[in-house]
Amino acid sequence: MSASKTIARPQFRELIYQFYFDPDSNRMYRGNPLLTDSELTNFEGRYEWYFASDQRLTVAGFYKTIDRPIENFVSGSDLSTSFANAPKAKLYGAEFEVQKYFDLSDFKGDFWASRRFVAIANYTYSKSELQVSAGDTVAVFAATSTKATDYFTDGAPLTGQSDHVVNLQLGLEDTERLSQQTLMINYASKRVTSRGLVNSGQPDVEAHPGTRIDFVARQGLELWGREIELKFEARNLTGVGYEEFQQAGKNRVDVNTYDVGRFFSIGASAKF
Repeated sequence: MSASKTIARPQFRELIYQFYFDPDSNRMYRGNPLLTDSELTNFEGRYEWYFASDQRLTVAGFYKTIDRPIENFVSGSDLSTSFANAPKAKLYGAEFEVQKYFDLSDFKGDFWASRRFVAIANYTYSKSELQVSAGDTVAVFAATSTKATDYFTDGAPLTGQSDHVVNLQLGLEDTERLSQQTLMINYASKRVTSRGLVNSGQPDVEAHPGTRIDFVARQGLELWGREIELKFEARNLTGVGYEEFQQAGKNRVDVNTYDVGRFFSIGASAKF
């Protein structure tokens, strides 16, 4: 069991009052100089069972209260994004993780003599809620309204928060030398990326990251008396693209979509 208090400070880009373009999200942003620090109170309980060498089962539960969480919101016809401190929020959930190795030396052949199969699985469930009352205020630079209820809805989830996140790693590895082949599967459920202002009637901007599969292989060898590491990466094998949308009932408008594509790379490094 543990309890702590922490502070989250606004980033410089969240404070500067000028428009800037973020190429990663393909969106226009403008900061809010009136942002203040967020204060978090954290509670966590964790159980860890190490049932064999380097193998474990972990179960954890967590609960956080946040004073003045920084939330981003969209406004205007161009859907430019800015930031504001919501009054309060709470975040709670649970995490499960298991790491297990399987010896493969019983298989015939020298290839399997020192190899093992590794499986690592992690699942996190989290739920977040904004807490907004009629008398709460908010400070947004050059804005006409200071009512928190014009910006935030009580009970709405925090931006960037997926209820379900799954990470699965499956692979082969050599216990005597560098040789690893790893398949990584990641899933995240739908989440809000930007808050739609209540007084404008705009719905929240949402994204659905979906499932992504990556493959990474590392192989060590000796060449000309030096240790060489070869590495191959195949990223986003499912070809999942990025899309943000606003939806009200059956009506949906795509806000930001682009094809992420599949990535392949080969590299080598040597120890000198």
